Amino acid sequence: MNSEPDSCPAGPRAQARERTLRRIVELGNAQLLEQGAAELSVREIARGLGMVSSAIYRYVASRDELLTLLIVDAYGSLADAVDAALAGAGEDPRERFLALGSALTTWAVAHPERWTLLYGTPVRGYSAPSAMTNTAGTRVIGRVLEIAAAVDAQEAGARDQQTGPDVPPEVAALVADTLHEFGVEARTATALRAVTAWSSMIGVISAHVFGQLGPEANTVGEAVLAAQIEHLAQLAAPA
Repeated sequence: MNSEPDSCPAGPRAQARERTLRRIVELGNAQLLEQGAAELSVREIARGLGMVSSAIYRYVASRDELLTLLIVDAYGSLADAVDAALAGAGEDPRERFLALGSALTTWAVAHPERWTLLYGTPVRGYSAPSAMTNTAGTRVIGRVLEIAAAVDAQEAGARDQQTGPDVPPEVAALVADTLHEFGVEARTATALRAVTAWSSMIGVISAHVFGQLGPEANTVGEAVLAAQIEHLAQLAAPA
C-alpha cells in the first residue's frame, strides 16, 4: 500500500500512516472471518484501533473503501502464493499450471472468507474501482497467459494443422487485446484454452469452498480438486 518510490524512503508520518493502514486491513480481515463482508464496520475497526470514530475516516472514508483495501490485499496475497508456487515449479507448462492450481486451492481452503470476497456473491451496493483493484486482480491471469505462451513455444506449431471450434471475430479480437495488454505472445486458440481452464478452475474451487459439491466431497477434501485440476491442465497444456 506504500506508494513511495523505493529510492525515497517515507518519512515518519507516512510510515505511521502505512502501519495504521496495515492494521486496518488486519482488523478488516478479522471482521471478514467472523461476520462476512456484508457486516463490515469501519466504526468497529476504529474501536479496535483505540480511535474515536471520526479519526478512522482520515484513513478509510467508508465501508466501500474498506472493502477495496481488503480486496486488493486478498488479490495480492493470492498472487503471492501463486508466484511462490511457480518459483518452485519446473519449466514444463503443464507442471506450472498444476502448481498454479494447487496454490489457488491451498489458499482458498485456508482463507475461504477472502476467497468469497473475491469470487463469491457480490456485496450489495458495492462496485470495486478498477483503478485500484486491476493491477492486483490480474496478476494470476497474467501467469496463466504466460503458461499459454510457453505451450506455444514448447510445441512450436505442432498443432498448426489441428482444427478446433471456430472463434468468433469479436472473441479473437478480445483475446488479442488481452495478450497485448499483458505483453504476451500466444496463438488465440492456445490463450483461449488457458483462460477457459483458469476460469473453470475458479469455478471448481468455488464449488468446493462454498459446499456446493456436497458433504461427501468435503470429506474427500482437496483431493477432489486436484483430480479436477488435472483435467483442466489437459485443456491448458495438453500432454
